[in-house]
Order: sequence, then structure tokens, then C-alpha cells
Amino acid sequence: MVKSSGRICLPRRSGKTYNLIQLLLFFSKASEESHLDAPDSAIEELGRSAEQIRQMDVATKCRLKRTLLFKDSLLKEKHRAFFDEHFMKHPVIHISFSVCKRTPAGVFLASLCDAIATAANNWLKEYPLIEGVKVENTNIYLQTLQETLAVYKGARYDAKEFASKYASLPMQLFISLSEFVGECIGKYILLIDEYDVPFIHSHLESWSDEKEKKEVQSSLKVLIQLMFKDNRYLRKGLLVGVFEVPLAELGSGANNIVDFPMVPFKNVTGDGSIVSATYKHSGKGLDALTDSFWFNTKEVEGLLEKSAIRFPQIAEHRDEVMAVIKDWYNGYHFGRFRGKYNPWSVCAFVECLCNQLESSEHGEIRSVPDAIRPAARAHWVATGTTDLIEEQFTNHCDQAICLMESLIREYRETRLGGLDHDLALSNSQAVSLQLPKPNMNIIGSGKYSTEGMLTLCLFAGYLTHKHPDSVCIPNHEVYNVWCTLFTRTLLGTGFVERTDVNARGSLLVELWEGKTAILSSFIMEAFGTLTNHAKYKEKHYANIVATVLTAASCLGALLHPDQAYSHVSHAVTTRENYTGDGQCDHLMRLYSTDNKPNQFGVLIEFKLIPREKRDNIRHHEALAKKALDQIIENRYPACLSGCTERVDIGIAIGSNVVHILTQLHKLDAATRKWKPVQLLTKSAN
Repeated sequence: MVKSSGRICLPRRSGKTYNLIQLLLFFSKASEESHLDAPDSAIEELGRSAEQIRQMDVATKCRLKRTLLFKDSLLKEKHRAFFDEHFMKHPVIHISFSVCKRTPAGVFLASLCDAIATAANNWLKEYPLIEGVKVENTNIYLQTLQETLAVYKGARYDAKEFASKYASLPMQLFISLSEFVGECIGKYILLIDEYDVPFIHSHLESWSDEKEKKEVQSSLKVLIQLMFKDNRYLRKGLLVGVFEVPLAELGSGANNIVDFPMVPFKNVTGDGSIVSATYKHSGKGLDALTDSFWFNTKEVEGLLEKSAIRFPQIAEHRDEVMAVIKDWYNGYHFGRFRGKYNPWSVCAFVECLCNQLESSEHGEIRSVPDAIRPAARAHWVATGTTDLIEEQFTNHCDQAICLMESLIREYRETRLGGLDHDLALSNSQAVSLQLPKPNMNIIGSGKYSTEGMLTLCLFAGYLTHKHPDSVCIPNHEVYNVWCTLFTRTLLGTGFVERTDVNARGSLLVELWEGKTAILSSFIMEAFGTLTNHAKYKEKHYANIVATVLTAASCLGALLHPDQAYSHVSHAVTTRENYTGDGQCDHLMRLYSTDNKPNQFGVLIEFKLIPREKRDNIRHHEALAKKALDQIIENRYPACLSGCTERVDIGIAIGSNVVHILTQLHKLDAATRKWKPVQLLTKSAN
């Protein structure tokens, strides 16, 4: 498709790295053993006996496993001549820049060296096993590469020294690797994963020394130029990443790089599948390329069919399961394709569904409808953070709230019919969702830009194209993230001004002491922001409290007094956790009194106060006590494996009223049983 090199930019968890590894496994002459998980016994499918397999060397086994991997591929079926010409016939250099996001400059440059050195060490391990190595060229280039790697190893790890003495070392490492592979084996294919990470980091990170920042950016441009412009050993190249870094930021080395556009075409008639698309499709070109990312409907159905071999009840409820998957993980739109599925989340959902069907304390198989509920939840969004997005929202709170209202309202009206949502959105003017050409500069500037916000969220995977020139929320999984961001932004504006309840670690210290004043204050504050009406059930209030606690975590109220900084990951929350003999409404793992992560557990059970009992304080107390007792009776603490301290919280909650009771526990080291205590603070130890 390109004469030299190409670039593909897609949101997180769309299958970029997976596809890059498939290219590596198809083209590479090396064994690529680290990317092959199949057992040796799988080779028997190719007609080899167990004895023959035992006598094979590692390289032969790997080649046969890769032959098996591509045995029934569309590529082999539709383009047999190309397959035979290129399958396992080329040297491939694969470099991932995922680790290149550190400061100061010395550490950043060292991380670039780490990425290139990893690829170099892989080739030093592989080249003795490769046929056709030009022996006459090996010694001199091998020695040069080994000497450069020795300099790199000896240079680590004083940041200032590295920045001043070894600024050119990343380039030297790549030149040595390039010459070794090119001269000894032949022209190679260059695959760069997460190419955008170092560029985004150097562009958006706060650098104490502006000169250092410019030097780092200059080094990156030189490295790209060496890779893709001044490289006589390059046969083909491909960069993949999330953000579309402007070519000007990549330097002159980007002149030979061709972009593959992934925005939707004007007239889309496909249904998300290369096999069942209604328009004429040859199975090649840009259509085939775009369909290789995300999952299409046929691939999801195939995954369920394989799962049904072990759990036949999945086949019996196939339509119900597919409907849930479509609601939660479908909706991505690019190229000619609508209705693409998030592969990470679909696989995680199916795995969770199978685990639910398989697990039962008494050996009973849970029904598919019962197993769907805990499996249908956010999966891929839990693998990363929204820190960069939240930073933008915090800096431009009023504009961000207006933008989020528009996005959430559009999703409710088109996907939910205006129902099933607990947020009270105002009638403010909806903002335009027109999206220009993505530009990294509008993301990093200090000024507010709707286009910048949308660009950031689109490439981070929290939006998708609705039309070629507009965006929307793709599915229920991401919709939940937007609801959380919206409430967190709103709650944060009110909480920040209240220094009495937002002091460092204030809520955590209160929980250690079994007090509830701050928690009650937070919950009542939320009622001023979030809808609360007669149709609410315990789960609705559980969601509100979960949002409040997440916001409190971001604001530092759940911060351990000895922690240096706050991060969302310091509060690990789980809603509707199935454990023991029932379902716990909310669970959190926090830092313990010994400042150990996830050693302190919080279990919360809710009971709904009827409207006619909202003024009956004794009834409130009795309901809170009932909720507290249920935690023990249903053995909910069983889900706190690894925790040594916990607080049980029973909450009676209703329309603008809340009553909270707590009970503190410590795990006895000798008996491994929980014992009630009066305090969990350090002074009590």
C-alpha cells in the first residue's frame, strides 16, 4: 500500500499492538519465540509426531507454530503468491516506545536507549539461528553493536551525566543495530509501536529546563530521520500509536511517511464486517486494513461459539449475550465500518462470563442471565487512567461541564431514549461537536479549545466518530466513564472550597476512627448535584456514593498522611461485588495505617429509607444496623483477601436523608480471623 513507510493512529485498545505483532510473526525470519504462546503439542496438527517434535530445535518449532497460526488466514486464501513470497522471509526490527515517558532529560534519553537496546538484544539472541546470515560481515558489525550496548549499560543511571555525556547514544544504538541487521542479514522491515509516547510526553510534560525540552525534541527528530529517511537498509516501515503527532513535529524524517486515514467515509453502507458488508468488497486495500482493527460482529460471534464448547448454555442464550456485548462494547466507527467492538473489553467480558459460570462455592453452575450482570462492566477503561483528560477538565471546568452535558445528553437521547440515567443535566446551550484536523498543539496549549478537548478524548478512545465531521460517545462502557467525569468535575468544584472536609487524608482518618461526619457531608453534598427521586433503589444510591468516594480520592481526602501524592489508583473500587453468600453493594481497597497499598478494606451495604419513613430516626438507625449485620451474615469480608484492616459501613439512605453506622475490624495474625476493634489509627496500635 505504500512505497516506503506508513503511520496508523487509532484509540487505545483497538488492536494496534496485536496487529503489529501479527506483521512481525508473518514477515520475520527470526524465531520470535517470545510472541508465541502455543504449546509444542500444537504442532501435531501439521502431521508431526510427538517424537519428531521432541527432536526439533527451538527455531524449527517456532516456524511450525507460525505456519499453524497463518494456516487458515484470509491472506493465505486470497493472496497465495504474496504469502509464499514473504512469509518468514524478511528481517524485522520491532521497537516499542511505551516506556519513553520519564523526566528529567537524562532519564528520558535513557528510556529511549532502553527501547532500542531491547530490540538489539533480541537480535543478538536470534541471529545465530537465522539461515542466510552473511558471515563475512558479521564480526565487525556485531562487535560495533556489542560495544555500543556496553557503553549504554555503563552509562546508567545518573540523569545529569546521561543528558550531558550521552545525548547521542539513542541514535548510536539504532545506527549500530541497523547496520548489523542490514549488512549481516539484509534490508529490514521496521515496526515502531507507540511511536507517539515520547513526542506527546516531551510536548505536554512540564519541564523545569526549557533548553532540556528542546534538546530532547531535537533528539527525537534526529532519531526519526535516521529510521525513516537516511536509512539505506530500510525496506518498509510502519508506526502505530494513539495520537496523530503533526508531521512537522516528527521532523524531515516524516517526509516519506504516508498516513492511513481512519475517519469515516462520507457514504457508509457497511455493517461492521468485512465478510458481510453490503457494499462490494475485494478484501484488500484500506477496507481490509481498517477491518483488521477492533472486532467485527462475525469475530465476536466466533468467540462466543468457541466459549460455548465449554459452556453450552452460552449458545442457548446467544442473542441475549450478544445484545449485552453490543450495548456495552460496540459503536466505534471509522473507515467504511460502523459498529466495531472493543476487542479488549469483549474478550474480558467473555472471560468474566465463563468464570462466573464456572465458579460457585457449592459447585453449582450459575445461569447465564445471572452471570451476565457482573461480567457486563467497564474493562478496558480500567487498564489506564484519565489523568490527562481530567487535568484539562479541571483547568477549564465551566467549558468542560458544558461539553460533557452535550455529549451525555446526545447519548441519552439516541441510545437510552432519555431514560436510565441518574444525572440531572441542565438546559444549557449544547456545544458544537465539529472536529477539525487533529492537532497536538491545541491539546497542549493553556487556552481552552473545544476542538482540543474532542481531539484528546477521541484519540484516547472515549469518543468515536458519529459522522466524518462529528463525534459521540460510542457505548455504555464509555458512557459510564463520562458520567463519572461529569459528576467528579461538578463535585470537585464544590468540595475544593470546603477545606474543613478536604484536608489531606481527612476522610481516611475518620474511617480509621469509625466516625462518619465527613462521609455524611460528602453524600449530602452530592444530592445537590445528582438527581434523587422516588424511583431510586439501593443500587442508585450506591452509585452516587461510589462517585462521591472516587471524587474524594482525587481530592486527597482518602490520602494516607504519609503518602507523597494522590492518584486515582490509590482507591481501588468495586461495585456490586459477588462474594460470600451474596452481593456487596460497594467495596474499596485503600492504603492501610501502615501505609501499605490495598491492605485496608471498606465494605458498604445500603438500605433504602421509604419516603413515608424519611422522618423516623429510629427506623433509619434500625435499617443502618440491618445493613451492617448483613455484611457479616453474608460473609462479604471474604472478598478482602490480603487486607489486614477493614471498616464495615451500613448506610440507610433515602430522599435527602442518610444515616450511617460503622464497625472496625483487624485481622488476627495467629487465628486469621477478623476481630472487632475500637480504633485503627496508629496511636491505637
